[in-house]
Amino acid sequence: MSLKSVYPKIMPLALVALAACTQGPRSAVDALPEDASARTTALAETRDALTAPAVPAAAPAPVQFIGTGMSQVRTQPGASINEKRLMAIRAARMEALRDLTEQIHGISLDAQTTLRDEVLVSDAVRGIVAGEIRGARTLAITPKGEDGYSVTMALDPDTVAYILRAARQRR
Repeated sequence: MSLKSVYPKIMPLALVALAACTQGPRSAVDALPEDASARTTALAETRDALTAPAVPAAAPAPVQFIGTGMSQVRTQPGASINEKRLMAIRAARMEALRDLTEQIHGISLDAQTTLRDEVLVSDAVRGIVAGEIRGARTLAITPKGEDGYSVTMALDPDTVAYILRAARQRR
């Protein structure tokens, strides 16, 4: 085989490779000469399609961790209705913090099932939430009817990252 017979076959590949290596045009199609064959153009378009960067997705908004807690007023200890309301808000706040702790640190479940003669005798599930929360902000304290309160609290992703780093260092 002579060089003249091989040259037309490798020229399209060389053009595509050259386009990828040079600092000139960024796409293979831009690097093609004006008299490029249809096959060479198709090859360059395929190369550009395969190496094109993915369409950048919109940056996701930082996810805020939200915890919600609820509590009843009448079940709270206190001498007056105002004391009971304050205690209900405090209990709802603690429940919201527990919810945030569960989201950040997870929950440990312990389950025990007892069968006798292939009949369920007892089934107990216990969940334990343990962890440390810092920097939670109260978003809302909302009365629920005449006898309850709902408290919503939030943690920013940066605060969660700080909490998790601190927890890992203690282990």
